[in-house]
Amino acid sequence: MRDNLSEKPFQPINRNPKSVYNRVVDEIKKSIFEGKMSPGDRLPAERELAEMLGVSRTSVREALKMLAAEGLVSIRHGQGAFISEQDPDEYLKRFASHLPVNQDTVLDLFEVRKVLEPQTARWVAERASQADIQELATMVTTTREQLRRLHSGRLSLLAGHDSNFHYRLAQATGNTVLVRLMHSMLDLLADSRSRSLAIPGRGEKSVEEHYEVVQALIQRHGEAAAAAMLRHLEDVEEQVAAAWHRAEGGYPRSNGHRRS
Repeated sequence: MRDNLSEKPFQPINRNPKSVYNRVVDEIKKSIFEGKMSPGDRLPAERELAEMLGVSRTSVREALKMLAAEGLVSIRHGQGAFISEQDPDEYLKRFASHLPVNQDTVLDLFEVRKVLEPQTARWVAERASQADIQELATMVTTTREQLRRLHSGRLSLLAGHDSNFHYRLAQATGNTVLVRLMHSMLDLLADSRSRSLAIPGRGEKSVEEHYEVVQALIQRHGEAAAAAMLRHLEDVEEQVAAAWHRAEGGYPRSNGHRRS
């Protein structure tokens, strides 16, 4: 169990028409799904959490009650609120179903990613330092090795790897505007990641697709890196849309057309 976390797992939330305490719930869930907090961790004290998120203590209190009712948080009198201790993989599967995900928004995000990220891979191949490319290669190799050994906690590992790989790839371009764009999309990326990791085997396949991107980067082959990234994104998008279709009887969007 971790306590007194060195890095703050929460940042101020953006206010919108949705009730503030529901936004607090969403932020806590995303923090866990992205690996910033784990089962058994103690949440910051009510006052501290309210300051981190820029909301009232009342909103935090209501959010914790909702999380406790869902069985995702345990409130211990005199000790604080703790992330429920369960099998990590089963825990994250539950989060994938609880996280608020808007289908059109996620598919819109894939449209944008299919424009930005293949070019990102191309730029990295053309101008990133050797150290940057080696770091990306090590990231993928390490995750592949860990997956061979792990029997539980795999989804947490995969969520962290996916987030780090795509963000670090943007950083390796040296383009500060691109990095800011990726940073601004972190919430949306968490939504799409939660949906894709709920698909059996999808996370492991993504790691292998990242490996293909890295192999092209090592060879400094920009077009091959871009093509590998595009295949990766298209494959994830196709599986996410198909999963929605099976679960909800919806119609996967194609050729830029929305569901009517």
